[in-house]
Amino acid sequence: MSQETEEQYRSIFENAVEGIYQTTVDGRYLRVNPALARIYGYHSPEDLTDNLTDIAGQLYVDPGKREAFAHLMAERDVVTNFEARVFRRDGSIIWIAENARCVRDAANRIRYYEGTVQDITERKQHEEKIRLLATVFESVADGILIVDPDMTVQAVNPAYEVMTSFQREELLNRPLVLFAPGSHERSFIEDIWRTARRDGRWQGEVTSFRHSGDAFAASLSVTAVRAPGGALEHYVLTLADISQRKYQEHQIRYQASFDRLTDLPNRWLVCERLEEAITRAQRMRTKVAVAFLDLNRFKQVNDTLGHHAGDDLLKLVAKRLRNCTRVSDTVGRLGGDEFLIVAPDAADRASGARLVEKILYSMGEPFAVHNQELFCGASIGVAFYPDDGETADQLLRNADLAMYHAKRNPECKFVFYEDGMRERTGFTLGLESDLRRAAVTGDEFELHFQPKVEMEHGSRRVIGAEALIRWRHPVRGLVSPAEFIPLAEETGLIWEIGAWTLRDACRRLSGWIASGLEIASVSVNLSPRQFQDARLVNFVRDVVESTGVPPERLELELTEGAMIGDIEKAVTILHGLKDIGVRLSIDDFGTGYSSLAYLKRFPINTLKIDRSFVRDIVQSATDPAIVGTIVNLADSLGFDTIAEGVETEEQAEMLRRQRCTRIQGFLISRPLDVDAFERFVAESNVEREVPTN
Repeated sequence: MSQETEEQYRSIFENAVEGIYQTTVDGRYLRVNPALARIYGYHSPEDLTDNLTDIAGQLYVDPGKREAFAHLMAERDVVTNFEARVFRRDGSIIWIAENARCVRDAANRIRYYEGTVQDITERKQHEEKIRLLATVFESVADGILIVDPDMTVQAVNPAYEVMTSFQREELLNRPLVLFAPGSHERSFIEDIWRTARRDGRWQGEVTSFRHSGDAFAASLSVTAVRAPGGALEHYVLTLADISQRKYQEHQIRYQASFDRLTDLPNRWLVCERLEEAITRAQRMRTKVAVAFLDLNRFKQVNDTLGHHAGDDLLKLVAKRLRNCTRVSDTVGRLGGDEFLIVAPDAADRASGARLVEKILYSMGEPFAVHNQELFCGASIGVAFYPDDGETADQLLRNADLAMYHAKRNPECKFVFYEDGMRERTGFTLGLESDLRRAAVTGDEFELHFQPKVEMEHGSRRVIGAEALIRWRHPVRGLVSPAEFIPLAEETGLIWEIGAWTLRDACRRLSGWIASGLEIASVSVNLSPRQFQDARLVNFVRDVVESTGVPPERLELELTEGAMIGDIEKAVTILHGLKDIGVRLSIDDFGTGYSSLAYLKRFPINTLKIDRSFVRDIVQSATDPAIVGTIVNLADSLGFDTIAEGVETEEQAEMLRRQRCTRIQGFLISRPLDVDAFERFVAESNVEREVPTN
């Protein structure tokens, strides 16, 4: 070889970009060029040959690679694109690709290997990145579409197919159809592509659709991909199905604003609607009516029929309230058995009264709950903007206060808020602590007695009396039962007060019998709470035995409502009382809950006709027939009847015509204290005496 040629080869060897080497078969470097030293991280070729003396042990990350390399060389005399990971001098790892051949002697023995090395680490990293991207494209949960600038679909990943049920064959090389028809304005869609071209990216929520045509909410990301020169090459669209998330968000918003049981606006939302109505009324110079409604006897329904029945009742009440109010009105549930009706644009107080009367009329019909007909009235308080308050909070508090006053006065179904109510409420709150004190000793209570008479042959014979409790407060004087009995029910004091009433009534009756006063029986009212109390039967037996009254001369009056719910339990309690020998009466008959199918099972002695049927019996076309029906029913079941609330001779005569001859009321006498009652009975007996000749 000429010197010039040798210098050319040397120049190539020394200046080549690729690493060039010669190695022994057993793995020692004989000669390397500077490029290989640089690739492996050595300062010079000599540095490499001096320090890298065991290729299998020092160079290859996987020592078995050298064995594989040698095997190929022995088999083929040549190795091409042999890829392996190797250690550089500093311990870092790179990828290399080798091309080598065997150099043999005249006897065909391998003298050495010679070859070239390329650092392919960067290429390998790119390949790994591409592999990872391909894996993401294939396995990611979001749908991915690749679209060219002409909006033709170039690629679709499996997730998009699963999400939409479209097959890729239906999409590839076809125009992109992504948005549910009619779901977005054209300008909105055009803005997506305009923004992606300008800014490189658009992201937001859209409505897409599935193969079935069903629309669904999706989160869309559009990325514009450009060539190094800036030319738009394609768009990458990433689509995530967020319909479940949107549903959950809707549920969260719903739960934050609506009552889950009744589907009515909750306290927060109804107060927000009230504030909006106030703002509008300020602008339009109109009024806003606010009606605060509380159900009567709801706790009794829960206690006797159970909470499921109470829930069903609340649903039915909500439905009725929606049906009897205007579309512009808001009906909300504040919690428990409290509802609020906001009526914007109320013309005057009369319009508010008409709304409430409509509600009460609707509530007057029975509710079908658990195969029973329940009558569940309501007490309503009404306040007006701006008359009774200028803020939602003031109106709510004042309507609530008016409702409280309606609740305290059974004669009033609804009450308008008035100035001074708050002071009267403070009076009632003070009354509670005094009532607790009075209930402990009973010293401040006294009984008044209202006579019951039999109308016969033009005369009226006293046949008994109803014992009625009165509270003589040391400072406030005589407190009406209409004020303190509901308070006793609310506070749980009714058992103690009822127990005192029964004891004192029996003690009085026992004394009258001993003194010869002609009084056939005394009746005592039992509250629903007393009737449901497990102590009742034994307590009545103890009182009868301890006072010595003949049990048949004691009558216990119960309302129909006291027996609502568990009829079997009610029958058991009634028979337990009947076994003692006392008489039983149903008070306010015809206004409560009892089904006539159950009435025949009750061991009742008397049906007491409610005063509401007596009040208009002279003028009404229907009340006489109702009274006559009750009397006929009582006769067929073997019950007596007595009418309460009789105030005029005309009423008494109309009752007599309907064969109801037992009455009580102001016509005969108001409730009398003990002394006055004893005089009344004595005088009545004198009047009945037949003179002798």
